[in-house]
Amino acid sequence: MSNRWTESGILSRRATIKLGAAAAVMGPNAALSADYPSGPITMIVPVPAGTVLDIIGRFASVRFQKDFGQPIVIENVAGAAGNLGVARAARAKPDGQTILYSVSGPVSTNKFIMKNMPYDVDRDLAPVILVGTSPVAIVVHKTFPGATLAEFIAHARAHPGEISYGSSGIGSPQHLCAEYLQSLANIKLAHVPYKGAPESANDVIAGQIPCAFTSVSLAYEQMKAGQVRILAICDDERTPLAPELPTVGETVPRFTNAPTGWQAMFVPAGTSPEIIAILNKELNFVFNDPDVTSRFKGQFTRFIGGAPDAVTKKIRAEGEVIASIVKRIGLEPQ
Repeated sequence: MSNRWTESGILSRRATIKLGAAAAVMGPNAALSADYPSGPITMIVPVPAGTVLDIIGRFASVRFQKDFGQPIVIENVAGAAGNLGVARAARAKPDGQTILYSVSGPVSTNKFIMKNMPYDVDRDLAPVILVGTSPVAIVVHKTFPGATLAEFIAHARAHPGEISYGSSGIGSPQHLCAEYLQSLANIKLAHVPYKGAPESANDVIAGQIPCAFTSVSLAYEQMKAGQVRILAICDDERTPLAPELPTVGETVPRFTNAPTGWQAMFVPAGTSPEIIAILNKELNFVFNDPDVTSRFKGQFTRFIGGAPDAVTKKIRAEGEVIASIVKRIGLEPQ
């Protein structure tokens, strides 16, 4: 056995992960999983290189590689709103050597807004870990007549259909969050779809539109500079990265399980429970490492972790909300 492994502490860490996973999930494949991983692991990321998901995946893979002694190859497979990458992961051999690291859209939202989906998440993928959430923020220009979400709602009720808001496009988490708020708060806003969150956030800052449902990270510094106000975030709890920001649910109590942005990892269906347990245990270590989490505070990503079934519960709870929104606004799958 190489001294390099024992001196670095990697062997003991690796053995701890595997022994803990084996104790939790014993089965006929336990002996097989003792040699896992047996070679390089491919991490499919269904978005372009340089995006937040890609950056997090690449940084986390460095720590993963140190622990398991095998290289992690990041494969960006963008296209069709993430469907191309997810479909490739779903078709991969179920041996744990291929991991999917996805945002919520391709694994949660797309089936409600797109026809002819090339995969079924429940049938073709097995969850590994719910990595974290990046909440949608309700942002208004500094001159908007209202400093709180309650005042925003009151103003919207007094001026139905007159307040424009920007989103990242039809069917995006930002659009769906706005529609969810309208249905629960009994208000009517005018939707202005953009190509992405930065464009809508920039137009609020410039005063081109009064409001946007966008990412917290794109507006937080401008809020501190007094250029915009963040009225609330669309998440079930406040973010520890900006605890002063209230949630929508504090004003609109039924606003739960909103289709905000989140990230999760999967493997192809049929992967052994032992391998999934090993991956889950290791990834909980990786994403709770202070050196990993500190790198992404600027993106306002709140890391969650936990057992694989947290992913399934998230998809089901959010899916009920998305289905109701799509039905209410008459959004036909395209």
